[in-house]
Amino acid sequence: MAKRKGKKKRPPQKPTTKSRWLLWIGVLVVVIGAGGFWWWQSRPVGGSALGARPAFALPAIPRNPRPTTLPPGFFSGKVAKAYRIAREAPELIERMPCYCGCYQTDNHQNNLDCYVDTHAAG
Repeated sequence: MAKRKGKKKRPPQKPTTKSRWLLWIGVLVVVIGAGGFWWWQSRPVGGSALGARPAFALPAIPRNPRPTTLPPGFFSGKVAKAYRIAREAPELIERMPCYCGCYQTDNHQNNLDCYVDTHAAG
């Protein structure tokens, strides 16, 4: 019988140094990307000014005494319902995050401050 000439099967090899480096670089890129995303989401409004609040929501800082909200009878539909809830459950509304950015100009301390005037109506 004649021997067949061909390629021999090689046993599995360990990962090379190059592939290990590529793996570590990939992990490093993912970690740096996640850290950059976290930093971007938690940065203060207005640059790095001291005392600036986060851009994503107004923290709940209750006032004592609580401000008086406008009567729901001034409004109609869903807006009247929202003002009624703010009047009946102010402790709930003042603990809810506010995303409208009113604290930057109106000196609001919590979401209930939006119901003191027509600000929450739209």
